Amino acid sequence: MGCENMGPMLYSLIRFLKPKRVLEIGAGYTSLFLLQALVDNGKEEERMRRMKEGEGCVCEGVEWSVEGYLEGRGRDGKGSILHIVDNMEHSATTAHLVMDAAKELGIDEYLNVVVADCYELNPEVAFGEEELDFVWLDGISTDERFEGLYKEYWKNLKCGGHAAVHSTLTNTTSKAWLSKIHAERSAEASKVAVDFHVKIYDSEMTDLETLAQIILSSTKVDVEGRGDVEFTGKFRLDSIGYGIKKLVLFATAESMEAGEATAELIADIWEEEIQSVDVEEGGQGRMEGWGAFKEIGFLEPHKTRQNSFTIMQKREGYVEETYSWSP
Repeated sequence: MGCENMGPMLYSLIRFLKPKRVLEIGAGYTSLFLLQALVDNGKEEERMRRMKEGEGCVCEGVEWSVEGYLEGRGRDGKGSILHIVDNMEHSATTAHLVMDAAKELGIDEYLNVVVADCYELNPEVAFGEEELDFVWLDGISTDERFEGLYKEYWKNLKCGGHAAVHSTLTNTTSKAWLSKIHAERSAEASKVAVDFHVKIYDSEMTDLETLAQIILSSTKVDVEGRGDVEFTGKFRLDSIGYGIKKLVLFATAESMEAGEATAELIADIWEEEIQSVDVEEGGQGRMEGWGAFKEIGFLEPHKTRQNSFTIMQKREGYVEETYSWSP
């Protein structure tokens, strides 16, 4: 199904990027390339671990291994996992062969197959709250529900992680989808991520979570002449000492002035419970959208269909470390 070159490409990407938690939507030809890459990463890391336990990963007197990289990575790649979601209903499915082949190769312990409709699956329920490192979506970008699906998995992708989508560059459906992402990102970039710090008079007697939900139920506040503020629906509780806690509510605003006006509005409405509301430029609000990302597409020029893929890296809050002064 057009993945004769995609399989080796994905193998190389997984070997290079070293993700631990990989998700594939739709089992098939590429699955074993992803799976084998995770296994081979484990073997490489095990060789690296043995070297570090000996004289170190040293080349011409220079240590090449990143300090702390192996922490949290199991022996022989244990802990790495390929999650696959497939409903097994495609008329030409090879999904069942993936499980058989993985078992025959002795690498099925790295595989978790979820037989389900990807559009009806809750990622956090299926894969846990730990973020994904790499997501591969193959052959579903023409479904009208794909836009919402991609956004859902984008939220579950870690900062610095990658998402790749097959067949994106030479069909009108995928081009429209990518254009919409760029438009949404441009609109999002014009807004400010703000955090509302809400101090309560008596945090012991006040049900803070209920109060937060009541405030967040007004998900959009329009401040005349200053733009609107939209809450993300997320919040946290912070301790500020002496048993006192405060709410931190996350939102995006068209301006800091709109955020400040909203803070005053919240304080006025709940003046009996709230001592003060401070607003600061934050980061959590923007994470609910696309956030900063980098994107590149690759095209097989000899094919009219199934001939490309686009890969996006989630960059919001992510910066590469500096390890040396020269290459």
